[in-house]
Amino acid sequence: MAPPRSTRPAAQKRPKAAAPLDAAERALRRILTSGDDAVPSPTEEIPLVPLTGTGVERPVPEWVEISQSLYRVFAFVDVCGFTAFTDQHGTHAAIEVLTRFRSAARDVTGRRGVRVIKWLGDGVMLVGVEPGPVIAATAELLLRFRGDEFEIHGGIAGGPVLLFEGDDYIGRPVNLAARLCEAAAPSEILAHGLSADLPEWVDLGGHVTVRAMGIGDIPEVAQLRVSDDAWAVAPPVAATAEAVPTSGADL
Repeated sequence: MAPPRSTRPAAQKRPKAAAPLDAAERALRRILTSGDDAVPSPTEEIPLVPLTGTGVERPVPEWVEISQSLYRVFAFVDVCGFTAFTDQHGTHAAIEVLTRFRSAARDVTGRRGVRVIKWLGDGVMLVGVEPGPVIAATAELLLRFRGDEFEIHGGIAGGPVLLFEGDDYIGRPVNLAARLCEAAAPSEILAHGLSADLPEWVDLGGHVTVRAMGIGDIPEVAQLRVSDDAWAVAPPVAATAEAVPTSGADL
């Protein structure tokens, strides 16, 4: 499908106060024509500026309405069986779980250059421009809560999406990542089309076909797991009575 096109109002309909924008208008035409000698008339449609979504592309004047297509990687991560956990341990324990989960998500994503788009009750939606950091952030969250009273799982997918109104993403990869998270087993990550971008400490367990509601069968979904020895430095272990010296002679 061809990208949407935006039409600038005819020159005679523009208010006089808009006259200072003429210089910017000429600059925009130079960008759009890319060296072509033909300059479009004021009544012609102005095509969308092809943007790469890298953050360093040319600026676009505010009167040119744009819905930008970008490549992004999305992850959905949530707590497994949160309702059952709440029923068993109570509301206060559930709130403590969410507080710890969100604190860890903020810490991990901020360090790895991944952004939290929104909180989803007992889960979170993440976005990044490259697969590696998104996979690493999701895997580290799973590793942090391994052996805890609750487990988490995740789904990851990447691809072109529409950036709508500057802060909302629309497209198949978003839905795909959400459905893969739902299908993932506890302490498992399901990822689609990203096997070549795995961090060296994330293991590929195999590939499966996932049947997702509203999408259908998704082939070649990677099953990702994180081994216990993935830590760069061993996590701290609580000292036992036997391990604590009791006198200077023991030093």
